[in-house]
Amino acid sequence: MDWKEEAFILLEQLVRVPSVNPEDHGETSELFGEKAVGDKLLAYIKKYLPDFFCWQEEVLPNRFNCYASYKAGEDCPTILLETHLDTVSIQGMSIDPFTLKSEGGRWYGRGACDAKGQIAAMVLGIRKAMMECGGQLPINILFAAVVDEEHKHRGVDFLVKNSIHADLAIVGEPTELQFAAFHKGSIRFEVNALGTSVHSATPWEGVNAIEIMADVIQVLKTAAKETVEYKTHPLCGKSSISVTLIAGGEQVNIIPDTCSIHIDRRLNPQEDWEEAFNEIKNIVKQHVTDSVWAKIRWNDPYLIDPPLTNNLTDKALVSLAEIMKQDKPEDVSYVGLPFGCDASKIQPVGIPTVVFGPGSIQQAHTADEWIDENSLLQAIEIYAKIFQHLKL
Repeated sequence: MDWKEEAFILLEQLVRVPSVNPEDHGETSELFGEKAVGDKLLAYIKKYLPDFFCWQEEVLPNRFNCYASYKAGEDCPTILLETHLDTVSIQGMSIDPFTLKSEGGRWYGRGACDAKGQIAAMVLGIRKAMMECGGQLPINILFAAVVDEEHKHRGVDFLVKNSIHADLAIVGEPTELQFAAFHKGSIRFEVNALGTSVHSATPWEGVNAIEIMADVIQVLKTAAKETVEYKTHPLCGKSSISVTLIAGGEQVNIIPDTCSIHIDRRLNPQEDWEEAFNEIKNIVKQHVTDSVWAKIRWNDPYLIDPPLTNNLTDKALVSLAEIMKQDKPEDVSYVGLPFGCDASKIQPVGIPTVVFGPGSIQQAHTADEWIDENSLLQAIEIYAKIFQHLKL
């Protein structure tokens, strides 16, 4: 079997079908949503993995999680393979987003790295293991390709609320073929400043909301940043806080009565989101005047994405590490990631969960997104080995 050819064929089929996350904007064109690519994926699995049972579940209107399961036996370990169908926007891309192009050992296209390349690695890893095992695997597999990872992770939330059971979960994301047992989480929220609108000829008669917010931003970039970045994790690095969006004012000759900012606070595995949120408010309150504080409104986070942590002595993680040490005994250790993903929603339901996949996060979401073909082929090999040798 020419796995390079097979990988390109499958990935080309997936990249060709647009699956841009519509967020909450209600777009209904063929560019947006995951249904078409999910249908394509399940058709492939039904054709090449006939022993797998496939089905879909609607999570959001016309947006379906896609599943495929294989039953080896009640006494066999179960692996959950999870990744996502949606991609980020194609706006500003410098390549044709929906034509997989091979050049210099790289395969270019939207989703090639994040996360259609992950899907290809998982599915072809299963195919390879099946061939090497004579068509019968020693483990149970539940494969889940979910919706909405790139926005509000409602696909994985839907998955875990259905009482899934597994001995180990592997979440497909670009990790440069490293196994991550920890990653950061985040909260995102909006802050509003309220002023009084007047003509700009007499600004002293009003209250400039932008100037109020400027005081808040100054605190966030100094005292709050210093406090937040003091918190570190040995594998994930520093926590962080960033102001990433700002809006205010209606016309150049009108003193603005509103100004808003959005804050992205990255959480390390040891942090609680509510404590982090309240800490930011308290720091700002301590560093602005009472009159400024009275005109600030804090909105509850519209995104709460927890960090991932694991017990490295869990037997599933120990077994996984032993498999990896067969080839690279000196290089195998679990790492931490600076970004978040679906893994942190799976681990809390009692499933040891790691993040793994070909490619680099540096190539995800970019104008010329690509995945290294050798990395993808190595991932297929690694998955095939896990499926044949995991023992619990």
